[in-house]
Amino acid sequence: MKTQYDPNTLAAGLVDFAAHVDAGQKFNRDTMHLFCSPLFLRAMYMLYDKNIRTLSCGSGKERGILPGITCDYLSLTDENKKLADALMISPIEFRIGAEIKADTTLEQFEQALLEISAAFKQQ
Repeated sequence: MKTQYDPNTLAAGLVDFAAHVDAGQKFNRDTMHLFCSPLFLRAMYMLYDKNIRTLSCGSGKERGILPGITCDYLSLTDENKKLADALMISPIEFRIGAEIKADTTLEQFEQALLEISAAFKQQ
């Protein structure tokens, strides 16, 4: 059975866990789970393994952007920059995100992040 979520409830659950991380905690593949919601982890691992620098993840409510993962545009190869151009949220950041509607499931949200992340090449 598919569970459906109110977009406000789902977005509220997509928080950046970094506020709960001890100061000085190193960010790497082994500690990534401390910094972000489980919904973001598979896409974050994929981006990390491709050497794409992630900056944050979360609901995006505070910045008025899609829920998702914010990445460093300037750290990308030229090939990956072409993919990121349509995802820009500032001159130096792009967002791998997905819209949340009343019938969006957790699985659909995670799959949307994975599909976008998969398009980027190893660098």
